[in-house]
Formats: sequence, C-alpha cells, structure tokens
Amino acid sequence: MKPFKFSFLFLVFRFLLLGCAALTAALAPGLLRLAAIIPLMLMPPAKYFYCLFRLRELSCSGLEEAADFILGSGSFFTGMLQRRAEIISFLRETFPAPPSVVAEIGRAKGGALMLLCRAAARDALVISLDLPGAIHSGPLPFINKGSWRLPLLKAMAGPGQDLRLIDGDSKSPFCAALFEKALGGRKLDLLFIDGDHTLAGVKSDFEVYSRFVKPGGVIAFHDIQPGLEEFGVAVSRFWRETALPGVRTEYIEDPSQVSYGIGVLRLPV
Repeated sequence: MKPFKFSFLFLVFRFLLLGCAALTAALAPGLLRLAAIIPLMLMPPAKYFYCLFRLRELSCSGLEEAADFILGSGSFFTGMLQRRAEIISFLRETFPAPPSVVAEIGRAKGGALMLLCRAAARDALVISLDLPGAIHSGPLPFINKGSWRLPLLKAMAGPGQDLRLIDGDSKSPFCAALFEKALGGRKLDLLFIDGDHTLAGVKSDFEVYSRFVKPGGVIAFHDIQPGLEEFGVAVSRFWRETALPGVRTEYIEDPSQVSYGIGVLRLPV
C-alpha cells in the first residue's frame, strides 16, 4: 500500500473511532459509557506504531518528504522546533556533497535528527547528544524522556548509516569523552548546536565540541534570532557578540520573527 493511502486511511479510521467513542460517551448509560473510553486509550499506542512505521518507510526519503511527516502527522512523537524553510535551506545550500560525519547537541523529539540523517551521506556517522527532558527541549520536555523513544530515534537513520545516541549533559566531561569515543578519531563535517540555549550553555557547547570539527567544516547554531530572553534563551547574544573564526551565513525566514533562525559558521581551512 502506498504511503499516502495508508496515511489517509489511518486518518479516516482515527476520526471514525473517536467519533463513535464520543457519541457513546455522550448517549450511552453505565458500562457502555465506561467502555467508550477504550478507543481513546488505544489511540496513543496506535499513533506510536504508525509513526514507527512511517519513520522506517522514510529512512530513504528526501528532505521534503521527511519534513512533511515531522511537521505534520508525526509531529506529536517526532516533531521539531524548527522553521521548515530555514532548516531545509540550510541543509541543502551548505553542503555541495552530503556530509559524512554529522553531530547534533540537543535532540528533543528528534525531528531535526531525522532531517540531518536525510541530508547526510548514505554511510554517514551521525551522533546525537541530548539531555532528555531538559528545560529547552520543547514546551512539554517530559515527553522526550524514556526508553520507549529509542525505536523511533533509531528508525530515523538510513539503512547504511551509523547512528550513535548519547544521553547526558553536554557540559559533562564524561559526555564529551563518550562523544569523542563515538567519533573514533574522525572529524565532523557538521556540528549542529541546539541544546542548552543559555549563554553559558551555548558557549560551553561551542568551546568543548568545536575541536571535533574538521578545518573547513561547519558549526551551526539554532535560535540566533532575538526573542524569548525571559526564558533564558541567549543564543542570539552569543552569535552576535562573540568573535568566531570563519565565514558566517544566516538563515532567517522573517526578520521580524521571534527566535528561530540558523547561524552557520564555516571554519577556516
């Protein structure tokens, strides 16, 4: 069955099921009303396995198709706090050839990780370092925790890609050592920093992990556009006030937008 047919049928089934449950809960007495909540309880597991199925199906897809799912029907379990136009333009325009060694700091639901995998080479090494449930991992950080997320995350990598997942505080020397071990002596083509958004946090991530990026490689920062400073977001301040070596490029969809935006730093050769 083709993906779009599967998605459409699943959507129709979901609304029919929810409609029947709501009607029964409203009109039926006693035990029938109690039984009406069963379909509602079954919906999250059904959605989970649907997402797992689609992620595996999309593991060889292009950026556009993957983004459609991440920002659409898969957003609850696998979404991302990115502007579509910004991250797709960044990934397409920054690398003339797919990068072979890629890493991100900050994973949240894994949506950006999915796109990094799609942009990377088919045999790429992809490292994702994250502190699950941390304050800057979305409006509901607690849903990004738990081993139940592992199948979803692992399904994001392509068949020939080597995905390494590291959970912990990026500021920890132990995590930095795990990161270095995962690289196995290789250097990064791309480091995407999207973790702790405080000034101290982004400064630490740059200082600790930039040494793993090869000459001529790229370090990208998310949320370089001002906004949300009251929540401790200070990436824009770091980006604008810090002397960084290399050539800068900015991907900002709307100059008046609050936060978001991707700053790209290409290191000297």
